[in-house]
Amino acid sequence: MSKNKYLIVLAGMIMQLSIGSIYAYSKWIEPLTKELNWDAHDTKTGFSLAICFLGLTAAFMGKFAQKIGPMKSGLIAALFLTIGLLGGALAVKINSMSLFYLTYGVLQGIGLGFGYIAPVYTVVKWFPDRPGLASGIIIMSFALGSLLASFLIGPLYASMGLSGAFTVLGIGYGICMLLSALYLANPISTAENQHAHIDLTPKQIVTDRRFIALWLLLFLNVCGGIAIISKAAVLGEEVVGMSTAQATIFVAIIGLFNGIGRLFWSSISDKIGCWAAFMLFIGINAICFALIPTFSTSQISFQTLTFIIIAGYGAGFATMPSFVKSIFGAEKYGQILGYTLTAWSAAGFAGPLLLGLTADISIFYLFAVLLLFALFVGLWLKTLLLKPVAA
Repeated sequence: MSKNKYLIVLAGMIMQLSIGSIYAYSKWIEPLTKELNWDAHDTKTGFSLAICFLGLTAAFMGKFAQKIGPMKSGLIAALFLTIGLLGGALAVKINSMSLFYLTYGVLQGIGLGFGYIAPVYTVVKWFPDRPGLASGIIIMSFALGSLLASFLIGPLYASMGLSGAFTVLGIGYGICMLLSALYLANPISTAENQHAHIDLTPKQIVTDRRFIALWLLLFLNVCGGIAIISKAAVLGEEVVGMSTAQATIFVAIIGLFNGIGRLFWSSISDKIGCWAAFMLFIGINAICFALIPTFSTSQISFQTLTFIIIAGYGAGFATMPSFVKSIFGAEKYGQILGYTLTAWSAAGFAGPLLLGLTADISIFYLFAVLLLFALFVGLWLKTLLLKPVAA
């Protein structure tokens, strides 16, 4: 059956919208600590585990996902994400943090990984002339998933309790992902498919200095943004005195700017190149992180700087697929992108951990320094790209 490439995009967007709900995790922290008496720091481990297994799945199951095709990969994603959320519902019902880690963290994380890579790999193949924009549209939907979830979690929790909220979201997202997966397919004949995929060994990938530079760029760019996302609602209330309602809107707008940044910067990267785009949004974010401690007394200033940071944070994910493809070629793209996403896994632990070192807002200076280091990594990568590479 012939597939419409724009409906393929829509199917990919729905799947990404569903798995993007993980970015509204900060809305779960208060109910979990209040009702179950779970420590807020320990509770965030569920989020870190989910992000960790997202990246690990993308890295080590990327080849398998491409082999079985986007539809089967999408079905696996739907299955694991649904089990993860329903398991999370059981975990909160019986007050088991270890079960919550296993289900909401590990199992859902596997579903997130399959759900992330399947539409990204697929849609880029349908738009070989605009890979940055294509991946940006899809990955934008992941960010917008937090916007949707941030408005759903509160009312669901108020009307059904914690377990009921997890259950409804698990079933609802599962159905959406199932329908999306059934439509996803690779194009029948494109220039992309004429490239033979080259199987690289892990050693070949991780010892390539260009890969190391890309990995560091993604890791350093993710650390600060994911730290904010993991604790956005709490930061809003504790740093600038937002009410619960204001914090909900704050989390939602963070999701919006995460999506806008992905679409905007991926489009920019198609025009000025991925390297230049990366250097721009990393430089802008470094300045914003350095300014936050000074302007944290103002809600407007704090939120404005945060939204700019989150836009740049999302930009890294949207730009990285075409960045990898432009450097390594279509035949190595999928495998290397999967390994690059392990930087997301590492940052998923490192970012929230660094933010938790102190309650002092001056910790944001540390994230500014990390991004300054990222700029030097970017310059190093530029020198590597100027050198001829052996085939």
